Amino acid sequence: MPTQPSDFYLSPDTTTQHMIDTPFGELRVWVRELTWIQRQNALTQFVSFKANGDGDPTPSIDFGGYWSYMLTNCIERTEPSLTKEQLLNVRPEVGDELAKILPSFDSLVSSLSASGPLG
Repeated sequence: MPTQPSDFYLSPDTTTQHMIDTPFGELRVWVRELTWIQRQNALTQFVSFKANGDGDPTPSIDFGGYWSYMLTNCIERTEPSLTKEQLLNVRPEVGDELAKILPSFDSLVSSLSASGPLG
């Protein structure tokens, strides 16, 4: 089968549907994969470098920034419908369940180190 142009990019409507159980009921979530550019940009959103006592740069990771980035860039929609602002203010129990279906910090960093500026 010949290669098609669509084989080279992620279509905006390509999502994976997940049903998560929370203590407050079921939440259906459509998650889309991050594009290559979004993965490259992600690190700038939640990692900064500061000089340590020796003047060497050490990373400072903002995990709130990480999850904020994932919630706003990976979740296409939910049922019941939650706005981006509501997603950023979910209860801890709901956030714990969402974290299971969103890209993990480790998977993002390993993908960047394999193909991005860290590799």
